[in-house]
Amino acid sequence: MSNITTMTLPPEACHRIVHWTRRCDLTALCLTSKSLQKSAEIRLYEVIMSGDINVIFRACESIVSQERLGPYVRSFYLYLNARRTQTELPTRFWNMVQKALWKMRCLDVLYIDDPARANSWILNDIPKIPFQLREANFRLPWNRHVIKFLESQNKLRQFHISGGIDEDAPQFEDGSLPDLCTFDGHLASAMHLLSLPCCLRHLRIPLDRSTNKQLLDFIPKLSTLSRTLRSLNIIHIPEELSVEAIKLISFVCPDLHYVGIIPLPMTFPHRSMIHDALLAMHNLRDLEIDVSRWSPLPNTGSLQRMLATELHTYCPSIEHIVLRTGSNRTLWHFDGNEWNIRSENGQHLLVDGLWKNR
Repeated sequence: MSNITTMTLPPEACHRIVHWTRRCDLTALCLTSKSLQKSAEIRLYEVIMSGDINVIFRACESIVSQERLGPYVRSFYLYLNARRTQTELPTRFWNMVQKALWKMRCLDVLYIDDPARANSWILNDIPKIPFQLREANFRLPWNRHVIKFLESQNKLRQFHISGGIDEDAPQFEDGSLPDLCTFDGHLASAMHLLSLPCCLRHLRIPLDRSTNKQLLDFIPKLSTLSRTLRSLNIIHIPEELSVEAIKLISFVCPDLHYVGIIPLPMTFPHRSMIHDALLAMHNLRDLEIDVSRWSPLPNTGSLQRMLATELHTYCPSIEHIVLRTGSNRTLWHFDGNEWNIRSENGQHLLVDGLWKNR
């Protein structure tokens, strides 16, 4: 019987070899034989993720110079290593990234973290962008480059942006973002989205000192989304606004399945007003509350179970309650009879994604 070499291995065998190869060994595997090269390259370039700009630059350079590689890329993550102090990257780097993006016709997920917040122009040549994203996460300013890019993305379902909004940022064209269902960004950016007849299901907004006072004016505008919106996560609600905020939320969007993060007053009658708002929310499944300003903090299991039972009395549909006490978060689950702490294994992942799961 003749010896079987990698030159004669069937494609199925090559796929299995590549599947069980460590990612760090894929580059070497590409050089082993022509039979293994394609399968190894597909896996190697499927997800490009590194905090090392030199690694990203070399990957982009290969994609630009070798036509076969671009279609392999499904997810592209560009960010700086936390230990790196440089905030501005050379124009040569961003030019190479732009040219590489033009080759990625099968790209699904795009993450761009520009510490200088100055290079959104890499998205501006719309005719050369061949992909339709499913998910995008940008640490870029909300400006004309980003908006024009978003207008071209008809299949985008999840979008996160953490940059500020430019004063001259244009409004969206009618019909933009028809499939968008999850948005995470500042209040001003969310206001831009509300100008569209979109069908958002999940909305998260981080507040700051400059937007706190706009919250109570913003919530009534969510009435345009009341038919589809199922999760509303507002971060850093001032305690003095919590009662009015939850009252407005329960009136404008009574069918929400998730609400957070509500600072729960320690004393009555303000706490009773939270209870009254919960009475109107018959479909609420998940509630995230903040009791960090209580003194003493309800840190024991028995106190937290009592608090969960209290809230459940006014909203019997609740299945999960997240209690925030300072930097700690505890997830409680109602099993039909009593409240129990969920296992800590993977709890933070579950808590972080709770607002997107409904």
